[in-house]
Amino acid sequence: MAAPPDAQRENWIYAQVASGNIPDWMRNLCLITTNAVINSVNHTVSYYVIPEYLAIGSDEDYFLEPMTPMLAQRISVLLNCTLPTRKMVNDIWTQTQLQMEPMPLTYNQTNPPITVAWFDTYNSNIWAQREGYFPTYPLGNSVAGDKKDVIISTYIYTNFQNGVTAPVVIYGWQYTDGTPIQPLYNGHSDLYMDYSHGIRMVQQAITVDGAPTTVSAVLTNPALAALLSDETVYAGNVIPQPYYTVGATAPVIITQPYSQAVKQGATVNFSVLSVGDGPLTYIWQLNNTTVASGTNLTLSLTNVHGVNAGTYSVIVSNAAGIATSLPAFLSVTSNSFPVLFSDNFDTDSSANWNFLWGANDNEPDYTTNWAYNYGIIPYTYNGVTYLVPPAPNSTNGTSFGVKFTVNNINGSDAGVNIYPKAQSFGGNFALKFDMWINYPGNAEGGGASGTTQYAIFGLNCRGTEVNWAAASASSTDGIWFGNDGDGGAVVDYLAYLGNLSGTQTELLGTAASGLSQSNHTTSIYTTLFPSPPSETVGTPGKTWAQYEIDQTNGTLIWKINGTTIAQRANTSSFTSGDIMLGLMDIFPSIANPASQCYVLYDNVRVENLSAAPTVAPGTVAVSPAVTNVNPGRSATFSVTANGTSPFSYQWFYNGAALSGQTTSTLTVASVQQSSTGIYYAQVSNGAGSALSGPAVLNVTTNWALTTPRYLNNTFRFTLLGLTNVSYVIDFSSNLLNWIPLTTNGPMRIIDSTDSTYPAGFYRARPAP
Repeated sequence: MAAPPDAQRENWIYAQVASGNIPDWMRNLCLITTNAVINSVNHTVSYYVIPEYLAIGSDEDYFLEPMTPMLAQRISVLLNCTLPTRKMVNDIWTQTQLQMEPMPLTYNQTNPPITVAWFDTYNSNIWAQREGYFPTYPLGNSVAGDKKDVIISTYIYTNFQNGVTAPVVIYGWQYTDGTPIQPLYNGHSDLYMDYSHGIRMVQQAITVDGAPTTVSAVLTNPALAALLSDETVYAGNVIPQPYYTVGATAPVIITQPYSQAVKQGATVNFSVLSVGDGPLTYIWQLNNTTVASGTNLTLSLTNVHGVNAGTYSVIVSNAAGIATSLPAFLSVTSNSFPVLFSDNFDTDSSANWNFLWGANDNEPDYTTNWAYNYGIIPYTYNGVTYLVPPAPNSTNGTSFGVKFTVNNINGSDAGVNIYPKAQSFGGNFALKFDMWINYPGNAEGGGASGTTQYAIFGLNCRGTEVNWAAASASSTDGIWFGNDGDGGAVVDYLAYLGNLSGTQTELLGTAASGLSQSNHTTSIYTTLFPSPPSETVGTPGKTWAQYEIDQTNGTLIWKINGTTIAQRANTSSFTSGDIMLGLMDIFPSIANPASQCYVLYDNVRVENLSAAPTVAPGTVAVSPAVTNVNPGRSATFSVTANGTSPFSYQWFYNGAALSGQTTSTLTVASVQQSSTGIYYAQVSNGAGSALSGPAVLNVTTNWALTTPRYLNNTFRFTLLGLTNVSYVIDFSSNLLNWIPLTTNGPMRIIDSTDSTYPAGFYRARPAP
């Protein structure tokens, strides 16, 4: 795909450096020592520099990153470093261990070397050149000659050229005789960068004559600046502002939290990677309510239950602004059915699958990638570039799957299928998987063309036929469904039935297909796929979704993220067989760019719905966990169960079953001290039973009148009590006769009549 806009690219670079994604060799600082006679006094300065120009990645795979001086300045501040001066560039080159011969690229002005493609070409050239010096000069030795430097200089702010008043100042790229290719130049805008620009970090902390100081302090001191500067714009070689001016940077979220599906009792970590001026503040939310412990870049949840399930997001803020993440969903399952088949595609399992393709022009036009690392693949969401996150059911955040594309070149309708070899499923079972369908452009494919393709998936196939919406076929089979990602068709959600004697049948209408609706703009889909997280409202495009197709007692049910999309009786002859995953394009137009039209599948499994599931203890969430109630009041608890309905309920108190308490809600009326204790529920279905977590009931008389004070001829105090409890405030002037003042709940009390009595007494009690 095209490179992200420069601002996004620079945010990515900053985030990678901030998170430590730099080669190990870059941590090996090199000592530079030089001296100068200033006012007849010999001074010596020592400082440390990184051995090469700034890069991100690993020792085996790193990228020397051109960047604007503003980003270089921000990274300098982050690392307590600075950029070098012209004199420092010369001193560093002189003391460098490996002085390589410059290798400028050849180009013409119609295609200037300012794109990521040029950067990549030059990075590859430099890597090849650098490899030629192994092992004499291993990584970590100091290197020069491969880049020119972005420097700090008085020419950032004075002596402008070409009418540029906010320039980047560049210098260096010496030949092996020390002659620089690039003299000091400030004629480019500070937004300009090309393949030859390098960023050499210099540690701010230095020593002068053995005493500690900083680069900035020396450069602004006319008695010492000549140690590090040879510029003569100001007396004493001073550089009054030894930095680039950078405006305040509001937070930008680089890596979004991602959805996760876990078993009850698991530990879940949601995290976010953001950039912006520090300090950054984090506020995590669950269903738009602040999570008390969620104040760090990572939110950790231990021993999760159903009560933890929901929509998580984080608000990142600093003095310059705020940024809110895309939502991430946590689903918590308590029951797990026996697994008949599974593949997480973490390794190349193509030998275990049958692959079939079809096209209206009978020409192959598809790609398949097994064990595909989608976690390093960028995609755009509302114009912002992100990396595809791990799928919800992935273990430990792995990001490998299988990827398909079709109709990349020929401009002909086409489809692909995969079927696991030697597999057949019958009776009651479920096909489950995570799916991501991508498309170019913005919402509904805006700004792109040829975007509408369909992920397809089904049951009860023989595994020998190509099943897609072909114009004609000699034989098709099975039952399958499909949906697009961009909402670019009249029918966005599809259902098909195979035909052993010919072309498949598209099932239209609710009675035939089981689909309540087929267009993405209808309420069932807009509710299921709001924006965010979906870019196109009503579709699962550019977001992971959890898919499930059940066959239970002759009924077919298609679910996405737990919501039933289609349900119908299976009256066909296809009642058992293999599962199918695939992709099809039923429009001849080729997507632009075609590389952004694809489908990803991950964590495919088939579960046996005929067997009783494994039921984990504590499968039921009880709410509230702790209740404090005054005597005579009532307390209510409720449970929420995961699993297949219908459910039956039984409530317990301190281990004993409560007679007649067999609904999802328990109300304890007119509580007394004897009502104090632990309540929980047992929830059962045809597959098994599970116990909720405990709910604690405390019977308390905790209320108080506090903070009395007399102000402006009124007596004031505060009532502290329990929430959801009404109180009566009584007044008396003699402790014998009491007059009710109010029957409101917890509040601040002001009695403006108090001054009419020689004495006043107040008390609080629960309202009848």
